[in-house]
Amino acid sequence: MADESRRHGRSRSRSPETFWVEVKLLSGQSLATMQVQKSEPWQRLRQRIEALDACGDHWALMFGDRDLEATAATTTAGSLGLRQNSVLTLLRLSRRKLCTASEDGTARIFELSSGKSLCILGGHCSGVVSVTFSEDGAKALTMTSARSIAMYDAQSGAQLWRVLGPVQDACLAADGLRVLVMDSHSVVGLLDASTGRLLTNLVHHAYYVCTAVFSPDGKALLTSSVEGFARLFDVESGNCLVTFGRRPSEGKTPGMSAASFSPDASKVLVSLYDGSADLYERSSGERICSCVGHRKSLRCATMSPDGKLILTASKDCTSKLFCASTGRCLSTYESPAALCRASFGPSEQVLTAAQDGTARLYDAGGKCIQSFKDHSAPVLNATMSWDGKLVLTWSSDLDAKLFDAKTGECLRSFSEEDGFVTCAQWAPGARQLLLAFFSGRVAVFDPEKNCFIQDFVGHTDCVHSMKLM
Repeated sequence: MADESRRHGRSRSRSPETFWVEVKLLSGQSLATMQVQKSEPWQRLRQRIEALDACGDHWALMFGDRDLEATAATTTAGSLGLRQNSVLTLLRLSRRKLCTASEDGTARIFELSSGKSLCILGGHCSGVVSVTFSEDGAKALTMTSARSIAMYDAQSGAQLWRVLGPVQDACLAADGLRVLVMDSHSVVGLLDASTGRLLTNLVHHAYYVCTAVFSPDGKALLTSSVEGFARLFDVESGNCLVTFGRRPSEGKTPGMSAASFSPDASKVLVSLYDGSADLYERSSGERICSCVGHRKSLRCATMSPDGKLILTASKDCTSKLFCASTGRCLSTYESPAALCRASFGPSEQVLTAAQDGTARLYDAGGKCIQSFKDHSAPVLNATMSWDGKLVLTWSSDLDAKLFDAKTGECLRSFSEEDGFVTCAQWAPGARQLLLAFFSGRVAVFDPEKNCFIQDFVGHTDCVHSMKLM
């Protein structure tokens, strides 16, 4: 394809409002150098990039370590952070898959685009509640309601090994080499993913372990405990690399309720029971900042994709936005009820899910600009469509609702027409919905057509979870 810069004589922009961006493949091959307006909407830019390479729906676009797949259509090139000589990487993807876990004792893997059943993970003695995968999709780890785990070849469906447990929690590392297991006595262990053999017990915390997660590369393990410390372990040697926590001179350390890696995995974010969140350097354990101001414990703390902001949601009926370098509170979003979750929306907006059955959308200044009501129980999650025009909520009342983001009007209540909803999320690209039901039905709903367009057939009982591969 002709390089766009050649058609323009490779003349550079005279105005900072116009600049040149290079689009490359993961191999490093350059597809084009494109002239971009700072105010150009993402939707238009995406269409231009899509025309560069015939990948159909099976591609993704990266800017640095950020996946731009679910970027709102109204987001501009400038607000994405694009500038002169920025590089966008186009990834050609294999066809996406959907894995579902059901009370019928099976997990099933489907081709997302066609609904074709590819594999059945069976042989369980109770309902399957979750599945995790290796990054290459070759291995799958299941967990049942009886707290047993099993490893499968995700291509053939053959069971490789099983541990009866009881296991409190478990997950498979992205590299597919190790399995993390936690028991009710706060023992965190690592198993060989090929055999199920115990390799080592990494840590015996004095009190309950709240979090145990692999780093994105699978080479380290992060734990946190109610005793007030988080620790980073090398999975190869079992050695503790770094301990994160407040100094004794600062008084009694509050217990930690959660810990996670920053988007680039260079930092560690921990939530504490006193309502604060601390950010640490992963390599040194030095505390970068403390985000304080909540009067009750946090329900969640998350970082923006660029790692510059920290968003918290608390039982004290507020969500707060903090600067990740200084800990300064930038905005406070007040709610009439305790919050379950908060997430970043388009154009510096924030979307919260509350225990009063309502989701709320706030502007950058902290003003509530719309409410999404009618759930009879706490809203567990609320997310927006790719263009920011729709809001999807899912509640513990076993209903999912679709709202008009501008007016707050409820466009559809899925439990009223289709039965109890056990899982609800946006499909890749945030244009269509993936819904799972108590009946065992799993289906794709298209808001534009206002109808279901595809079913994933096979389950005969309640679907507990869905996971995209």
